[in-house]
Amino acid sequence: MWYSNRGWNSFESFDVKLGDSIVILGVGAVGLSASMAAKIAGYKHIIAVNRNDDKLEMAEHFGATDLINNKKNPDIAKQVKEITGGGAKYAIDTTGNTDIIVQGLHSLQPRGELAVVGMNLDFQMDMQNDLMAEGKTMRGVIEGDSIPKVFIPELIDYYRQGKFPFDDMITVFEFEDLQKAFEERSIKPVVKISSLTI
Repeated sequence: MWYSNRGWNSFESFDVKLGDSIVILGVGAVGLSASMAAKIAGYKHIIAVNRNDDKLEMAEHFGATDLINNKKNPDIAKQVKEITGGGAKYAIDTTGNTDIIVQGLHSLQPRGELAVVGMNLDFQMDMQNDLMAEGKTMRGVIEGDSIPKVFIPELIDYYRQGKFPFDDMITVFEFEDLQKAFEERSIKPVVKISSLTI
């Protein structure tokens, strides 16, 4: 999902309004991209959740305003409600973890929305208490709800403006360092093939 002057990804994955809050559950490449998008959108609170402090620092670099290490403080919903004064309007889960997804739902204010980009097949929840009691919505998002020929030029424009610094997530490796690329803990390893002899 991504913000543009016509809404998220121009297709309103979230009908974001200035001053809304969002919880980003998991800050790998997708979560960090969501942090950048939320910053452009003008969210009041961009709350990044992860078990790794290094990744949370990256999320802050990419736009997160608040950080929650759920390994140290596992009650995500309580912390989000304290930060926002009652719950976030939106959340996105990038983990696929059942417990984290439910925590994301609990982090929302009444009528809040949760987008998921993946889910375990054995996912279970209490429909009445987790979802329906406060009129919340949970839905899947595929490829950010975007049309590439519209979306990619928007991303390029944001990159040129310095608002989408995706290259900060990338570590480039030479082909001969392929094994190192597998072993290195980087957000997005890219292997460069300078020349190919057949």
